[in-house]
Amino acid sequence: MLELRDYQKRSLDALESYLRLTVQHGAKTAFVVQTERPYRAVPQLPELPYLCLRIPTGGGKTLMACHALGIATKEYLQAERAVCLWLVPSNTIRDQTLAALRDRQHPYRQAVDAHFGGLVTVMDLTEALYVTRGTLAGETCIIVATLAALRVEDTEGRKVYESSGALMDHFSGLSAELEALLERNGNGIIPYSLCNVLRLWRPVVIMDEAHNARTQLSFDTLARFNPSCIVEFTATPETTHKPEKGQFASNILHHVSAAELKAEDMVKLPIKL
Repeated sequence: MLELRDYQKRSLDALESYLRLTVQHGAKTAFVVQTERPYRAVPQLPELPYLCLRIPTGGGKTLMACHALGIATKEYLQAERAVCLWLVPSNTIRDQTLAALRDRQHPYRQAVDAHFGGLVTVMDLTEALYVTRGTLAGETCIIVATLAALRVEDTEGRKVYESSGALMDHFSGLSAELEALLERNGNGIIPYSLCNVLRLWRPVVIMDEAHNARTQLSFDTLARFNPSCIVEFTATPETTHKPEKGQFASNILHHVSAAELKAEDMVKLPIKL
């Protein structure tokens, strides 16, 4: 398994510490205690841990995200497995991420397997439309998608939000409390949709290149999936916070400088005389 650099370890240690504090004190207080900076809550997700690790380009954000999923599952969910909605900015990056996470020899997959004992299933949105209840209950499931595939004002024709017989089993035997979490259509009926399946499981959301997802519609979309927490990775987070103008600052938990990255990327070549 690929060893983490020191700056990566420091970033992930900050995440681990924050999530432990969040369990005790809540997302806002934990952030203020750890960073001594204000916490910018998203109106649609007021109590949600929603934080950002600012990592320069080339800093290994995807490898860190693999470890972040394990940390969030252990420290915040206090569980052995999780459902993860892994959001990327483009179809090209989606395909690359899927290929890497499916390859058990790849460092990304090895990092995830190390946290979950190899009980991991990786899928795209189309495959997720047929995911079984047993798979979600027994393994860590990572669904890789673009936010654009989910970010729609009119959900008509979007299979993620449509009722599907293949998902019917997920909704049998639900308590009234769980049913209250689910979306209903205009007739008051609960669709057997992937969106509602994810609402039941409260996914950990990993946001790659999160500066691309700062609009009101993006937050509305994320809220529809009832996430447990959101961890952003980007080199250029939004720092201006003017909600009245549609600008929402990221909660930067830890910042790696370009100098730190350069220092650890220096390679000393052996000199042969």
